[in-house]
Amino acid sequence: MKFEDEFDELAALAYRTAFRIVGTRVDAEEIVQDTLVKAYARWSRVRSHARPWVCRVAANDAIGLVRKRTRRDAPRALRLSGEQADPHDGALTRLDLQRLLLALPKRQRDVIVLRYLADLTEAQVADELGISLGTVKAHAHRALAALRTSAPTEPTDPISGPAPKATLDVPAP
Repeated sequence: MKFEDEFDELAALAYRTAFRIVGTRVDAEEIVQDTLVKAYARWSRVRSHARPWVCRVAANDAIGLVRKRTRRDAPRALRLSGEQADPHDGALTRLDLQRLLLALPKRQRDVIVLRYLADLTEAQVADELGISLGTVKAHAHRALAALRTSAPTEPTDPISGPAPKATLDVPAP
């Protein structure tokens, strides 16, 4: 593969990862530029594992940007008291996602980031990490189970209370 094609592929991977964390195109594009500059400067050291390295750097930069914005945008009184504005805001915030991911073992975290944030297939994740497809599936299964148990159980609407549970009507055999 040509160097330019490889960098185009890395840019797309970094963009998908950053966009899923920061949520805006402009910020994701800036993170991609910074990530590719870092990759180019270290190319001789990261070439053999460029895809996971770029994904990790883009994710770290995106999380750093979200953290910086959270601190900057919080009202002064909340920053001083250490309280959060609305802890039961429905969906997990990006910082909650980072906290939950950091609680996972390293290999499970790597599988989840590559599989779901970088949008790689299970086979691609196995190739990138140098593990078998079955190991990728096992790590993903265990990590998702851990994330489900440690994540807030239900979104709460301040007016109507907990969200109704979705049910699936399946006829009895």
